[in-house]
Amino acid sequence: MKNILQKNAIWGIIIFFPVALYFYFLSEYAINIPKWDDHALKAFIVEFQNANGFAAKIQAIFKQHNEHRIAFDRFFTLIVFYLHGTIEYRWLMWIGNFTLLGILFIFFRVFKKTNLPIAYFAPIPLIFFQLQLWENTFWGMAAMQNFGVVFFILGLIYLICSDKKSHFYLAILFAFFATYTSGNGITAFPICIVLLVLQKRFKESIVFGLVSAILIFLYFFHYQMPPSNPPMNGIGIGKIALGFLSFLGSAFDLLPYSSGRVKVTILFGAIFLALSAVISVLLALNSKLINRRRDLSSIELFILGSLMFLIGTGIVVTYTRISFGEVGLLTSRYKIYSVLLTVTLYLAIVSKFNVNRFSWVVFPIVGIAILFNFITNFINFKEVVNFRNQLMSFSYNWALDSSVQPKNNGIKLYETPTFPLDNHLSQLKNRIQFSPVWLEKVTKSVNSNGIFIQNSSFKNNVNNTNSVNIIVQSAARTYLMPTQLSNFPVSGFVRTAKYWQNGFASDLNYNEFDNGKYYLGILIQEGKNIQQYYLNDSLIVNKNINSKVKTNW
Repeated sequence: MKNILQKNAIWGIIIFFPVALYFYFLSEYAINIPKWDDHALKAFIVEFQNANGFAAKIQAIFKQHNEHRIAFDRFFTLIVFYLHGTIEYRWLMWIGNFTLLGILFIFFRVFKKTNLPIAYFAPIPLIFFQLQLWENTFWGMAAMQNFGVVFFILGLIYLICSDKKSHFYLAILFAFFATYTSGNGITAFPICIVLLVLQKRFKESIVFGLVSAILIFLYFFHYQMPPSNPPMNGIGIGKIALGFLSFLGSAFDLLPYSSGRVKVTILFGAIFLALSAVISVLLALNSKLINRRRDLSSIELFILGSLMFLIGTGIVVTYTRISFGEVGLLTSRYKIYSVLLTVTLYLAIVSKFNVNRFSWVVFPIVGIAILFNFITNFINFKEVVNFRNQLMSFSYNWALDSSVQPKNNGIKLYETPTFPLDNHLSQLKNRIQFSPVWLEKVTKSVNSNGIFIQNSSFKNNVNNTNSVNIIVQSAARTYLMPTQLSNFPVSGFVRTAKYWQNGFASDLNYNEFDNGKYYLGILIQEGKNIQQYYLNDSLIVNKNINSKVKTNW
């Protein structure tokens, strides 16, 4: 008995560790600065506060945002606003990331029904809780929307697979939340109807179909088509198919600097698609609808429903996003679907596993999962740091731009965090060309969109109080632009015992600046020590059209 408890304790630590590490990264690197669509939540608070009557306030919550109706995001933003007194974007990130625990709980509930030893559950959190998800993790609105909708959809599928009446009613509630968290929540409706039909639960399938029709009608009531994506001119079926496979295999986007990066994801995507097809066909053929002598278990139904959802999402995202390029399908905010596909296929295979005959196999499986967790965290940690630097530059540039002043609506919406660099911002008004010239070598390459600045010798001492920014200064405006840092590959890390490479890079896009001539400088912060230098170079911005992204919010 003592040995069993000790073994379970060890496996418990292995299960808990990746979750704890993930939330440690969140607590250390989350920052209360809005990004892009986050600003729409401020507009929502104003609209909600100024709305006359209950109906107007409800309308503000369910109002369309791009192609979505993000009532879940808005509801919790209201709660945070009233509890905190302002919108605290880190709280929104935590709320969104807590739904990942809900997803893990769903998989644990399914796993328990397999009666496998707890050791076989360990790979699931190791695969799931890692920094490939960084873009959603550290973005308030995206965390709630993109993680939240997956939780509600998987919860909906789990409940539909249960024959308990109370679970069916709860599934209808989850269907509502899935619909009004993100637009792709609707994609779960036909999947759930198929699962009910396969169980020969025809009455429930009709009821759920009617509820789905009502939710879809309400969703598209007074719906406006958002601005479209770039046209798909010249994109053939072959490119779409390869993009689809790359999307499915994006969890194995582990070679970011290799020319074979996309090919590896396509290979894994093809394997995942083949496995998904075989498993889905076998499960469908063994359903009560087709095979009267056998009935699918709730585990098998959940796996089938999850595979349909994840593969279907891959088709939709690929078709709607392929015009942005193949690499765009490997962006962080989409990788949760490939990661969950990996987890679902693992669960499908291990649920049929003969534990007594191959009990030893759990050790290499867990070992591979630990290695996967380490590599994904290692590769993507730099993205977390660079993203934090980008958000901080947003805050600096709002402070430097006298035209950006919060509108006084009698409501305090947001409180900008303070940084050691804030006290130095006033000194940036001094002409940068009169500062000492920076002596380290900087290369500059010009392209149609702007210039790319790179240095390979500066020794980075990276932490939350150190940073390097590029000063872009004209007679009228001063900008403080972020730099991107690079890490050694794993082999270089083993050889040098260092994570960060020397140097930095900065991509200065013309669209970031007003027209004019700008002098370039560098601002180096090491704790409280802040130095600025002139790069002895300039940038001329002469845009014909000041493009503005169209929105419906």
